[in-house]
Amino acid sequence: MMGAPRALVQRVHAGAGGVFGVLLLVILLSGAWSMAHEDLRSWFRGPAALAPGPLLPLAQWLPVASRHGLAPEALQIRLPDGERAVVELCAPAKPCNLALDPATGRALETENAADILFNLHKSLFAGFPGRVLISLLGVVLLLMIWAGSVLHSGRLQDLTRLRRDRGPRLLAHDLHSLIGRWAGPWLLLFGVTGAMSGLGALGTLTLAGQAFPGAPQQAFMQLLGAPPQVDPQAAPAQPFDLDQLLSNDAAAHPGFTAQSVTLHHWGEPGAWLEVAGIESGLPSTAVFERHAYRGDDGKPLATSSASGRGFWLQAFIAVQPLHFADYRWLPHAGPLLRVVHFSMALGAAVLVLSGLYLWLERRRLKGGAGWQVLLRLVVGVGGGLLAASAVLLCAGALANLGLLPRGSLTAWFWGCWIASLLLAALMPPQRQPLRLLLSVAGLAFLSAGALHLAGSLEHANLSVWPIDLVLLLVGASALWAVRRLTVFSRTARAADANAI
Repeated sequence: MMGAPRALVQRVHAGAGGVFGVLLLVILLSGAWSMAHEDLRSWFRGPAALAPGPLLPLAQWLPVASRHGLAPEALQIRLPDGERAVVELCAPAKPCNLALDPATGRALETENAADILFNLHKSLFAGFPGRVLISLLGVVLLLMIWAGSVLHSGRLQDLTRLRRDRGPRLLAHDLHSLIGRWAGPWLLLFGVTGAMSGLGALGTLTLAGQAFPGAPQQAFMQLLGAPPQVDPQAAPAQPFDLDQLLSNDAAAHPGFTAQSVTLHHWGEPGAWLEVAGIESGLPSTAVFERHAYRGDDGKPLATSSASGRGFWLQAFIAVQPLHFADYRWLPHAGPLLRVVHFSMALGAAVLVLSGLYLWLERRRLKGGAGWQVLLRLVVGVGGGLLAASAVLLCAGALANLGLLPRGSLTAWFWGCWIASLLLAALMPPQRQPLRLLLSVAGLAFLSAGALHLAGSLEHANLSVWPIDLVLLLVGASALWAVRRLTVFSRTARAADANAI
């Protein structure tokens, strides 16, 4: 009686993987790099981009903003923190496109190369509809996790079994099983937070009009908190010192790390400002953790926090930091958790890839339809994305040395990915360019890591050395995979020759 349900679960698991596997592979690969989005921005700027020295006093950023066409009366100053290495100036609730050297105030080149993988993971370059689609893929991932856990046994020996010398199919099967078991909690985290990210926002937008007919913005005011009421008084000759206010805020909230200062009506009657950041021990973001102060005397006005706002609302707020591995609210365990989170994301991509390989092998051996199309998609889309990401990073390292124009980085990424898709579409199934793409990816990752690390040592700036280390490890892993594929290919040819 249990055979029919198990067969149904098997079809659901294999069918969902076959239909959505390529998209999940893209989302997981780009998601792994998105966890280091701010660090990658610093990486692409190069080790010589920032001048050494302390942060300029906050008051000096107001004339800097004026020179760049930003009104100091309504200004957000994003401060350097554990991830962001620069100062960013922008109008409140607007994109920050102005990055400056924290020590000199010098405007830095706009660096969009790191945004490619981030936007690919966040919305597939399709805006809010793409974000909802990504969330639906999170639901698919949860369905596949459930089905996979039902199908695999709970035998303890399967937790360590990895048969490397019995052919690619058994290796892929054991690898698929191992990653699924050991990375299970993280896969659940990816699926749940990914599903809630877009679907939660869609639900908020949909229900806002129902809860507040004619004024849906009231729902967001309830979620984020209304601005404080400030009695307008005569504008002071000199607004309160911003650096002193930050010092007072740090003394009043010892577990709080300030990330931005937002000025409202600065220099006018009724001026006030917000200090936003991260509270230690609380999985939240600067959108919800805010302290408001008067602009004339620096006296506290209000405090907004996710703390004490109910379990479900706190869970919704925690989605963003948990999904993107922002563990700065755990100052001691945070770095280690980021490493584990990144490793599990890469492992999840390998899990999907091994599952796709097993699906393709079953179809190929049975002569089923569609496997050739899926094979081309896996190689062109998945392998092409890996190669294009490596080429993008290698081009960025060369641009830091002045050997490539920075404006060409985006073209290198898209050119490599499109070329990979064309190769996979035009070549027959038996000659798919998987080893070629893995070789390109391995050499490009190794070159990017080595070139950037050499520049970092030359300028004594090792702030993003973990990225260089990851690039070297990923590059070496890609070349190892090429070697294993070559060995498997030779073994298969020898077996065919003996059979003849």
